Amino acid sequence: MFDDELPEFAVRGEAGIDLFERLPMDGQRRSRFRCLATLTPDGQLQDHSGKATAQAERLTALARALDDDPLLVPMSLGDASAWPRAASGGDPLRLFLYLDFFRAWQVADLAGARLEAQLARDPGALPVDPGQLAGAIAPVFDFNRLSRGRALARALMPRLRPLLSQAGAEERYEGIAFALRMLGDLCLRADAPAEALACFDTAVTAGDNPFRRRKAIEAARAAGDAEALRLHRAGYAARWTLPADLAETGDLE
Repeated sequence: MFDDELPEFAVRGEAGIDLFERLPMDGQRRSRFRCLATLTPDGQLQDHSGKATAQAERLTALARALDDDPLLVPMSLGDASAWPRAASGGDPLRLFLYLDFFRAWQVADLAGARLEAQLARDPGALPVDPGQLAGAIAPVFDFNRLSRGRALARALMPRLRPLLSQAGAEERYEGIAFALRMLGDLCLRADAPAEALACFDTAVTAGDNPFRRRKAIEAARAAGDAEALRLHRAGYAARWTLPADLAETGDLE
């Protein structure tokens, strides 16, 4: 139904106005959605994808036009007289784009709620195979669910640390590192840098790479943790060339 060139679209999220892109899934009659950036209440565009900064002006304008969009009027699912009409909009497909997003958001929300409930019922176990954890966290990350991301990080960390302390964990549990990186990103976006740092610390333990070390350094800076900042800079420099922006000491040292 959709043209692959449909532009990004805006949805009000937990920390501001989120900008999403639609990603067609080959061979499937559904789409994946991913949050590219968030326009915060103070007018800053936070780039979550590395793709938003280059088009910041256009995405900012799109976010600011959200409240004035005649297609996105307040409505009730049980009141047909209040429903927006595709025939009344400038681009009828935009309504179906939002409907597709709504369906995908609900499916992801159900999966996230189920994961939280499983963690609450059995505090000592992982509800999914460790290799499947990244797949369980990905929808929470893609839809930029900040509160759920923080809740899952707090619930999962006590379970994952003992698992990752086992011999050979780095080779066996690479998927866990990716899951923790996503949770750390959500915590950082939610202005919880200490929780983000805990996620990135453990992600590095599960599988070290320059990107995760960078995230750990950024979280240590945001948390004001000089010791963690020193350790992660040293860990980065021991294996790779430390970029200039990461070498800056700032106010913590």
